[in-house]
Amino acid sequence: MLWAIRGNKMIPSLFTQLKQHLQHQKQKRQITPWDTMLFLRQFATLIAAGVPIIQSCTILEKSQAKIALRRLIYAIKRDILAGKTLSHCLQRYPHYFDHLTCQLIKIGEHTGRLDHLLLTIANHQEKYLAFRKRIQQALFYPSLILITAFIITFCMLIFIIPRFAELFQDMQTHLPLLTRLIFYISKQLRSHLLLLLTLVIAFTFLTTKTKYAPVIKQCLKRTLTQLPFIQSSLHKTKLARFARHLALTLTAGIPLTDALLLTSSLDQDFHPTLRHLQTKIRSGLQLHRAMETLPCFPLLMIQMIKVGEESGKLEHMLDKLADFFESDIDQLLHQLTQLLEPLIMIVLGVLIGGLVMGMYLPIFKLGSRL
Repeated sequence: MLWAIRGNKMIPSLFTQLKQHLQHQKQKRQITPWDTMLFLRQFATLIAAGVPIIQSCTILEKSQAKIALRRLIYAIKRDILAGKTLSHCLQRYPHYFDHLTCQLIKIGEHTGRLDHLLLTIANHQEKYLAFRKRIQQALFYPSLILITAFIITFCMLIFIIPRFAELFQDMQTHLPLLTRLIFYISKQLRSHLLLLLTLVIAFTFLTTKTKYAPVIKQCLKRTLTQLPFIQSSLHKTKLARFARHLALTLTAGIPLTDALLLTSSLDQDFHPTLRHLQTKIRSGLQLHRAMETLPCFPLLMIQMIKVGEESGKLEHMLDKLADFFESDIDQLLHQLTQLLEPLIMIVLGVLIGGLVMGMYLPIFKLGSRL
């Protein structure tokens, strides 16, 4: 009876300890782009309400669940108390606040529109993060199914197929071609398993821990981006980011040439193109005329920017362009998902169905002989 009472008391205690452990692990997580976006939005709300910057930092610091984010806000508040501006404080953390964000906040400090620009930056980042999340969600399910199928196939070839090979050892010459091919692949994998694992570990180490990691990742990225569908989708993504960033900088009141310079610093692949645009605009051309000299900008984009320049609403038209490109990419991803579903079924049928058929063909053959 006493043991039962103690057991009943121990169960809630274990749940409490587990809950506390999970909360502690959550607090130790690193700062994500979503966290910095929420921080900027909350900061803008407090500044717009007339709360001083130091007091706003104190309120935000106490309201954060993540320890890393609390430490970051405390470090920013400490630097502000030392006499530095908010933009200067954020420049010390380029991993969380990019160059464009710091420059826009600096402009907001000089013009007295800090709350407005903080809110604009937060809205821009929220749209970008939501767009990136939609891409990840669209690719998650097919990737998970394919990875699971390859893992199951690998485990079958390593652990299960050799047992069938031992069972049919006496009739190797009478086995169907598919069965012999599967046995051969399984044998080669088992004999070179150590070499394969070594290569996988070495490749993982080279792409994560060595000084050659950026070069290898860049080579892999260039190889993948040469695929037709991925190349067109990435190009539209770059155009959407360019339009969104340029609209953000123009909304802040930055001149067009300076806005292009700030935008080019965020995308190294697009940097030469934007530098060319900047040179053409300084020579006296309008933005849409400068874009006509480059093949990477579609005709629709040039026409919409021309309308925006003539109507004096260029930043609004750039926002519309970004929405259009993102909607187009969403539609392409939806089509890709619909196309991948039958392809995934075919791959699963070839991998798993082929293995099962190869193992049962000899049994069917023996049954027909009997």
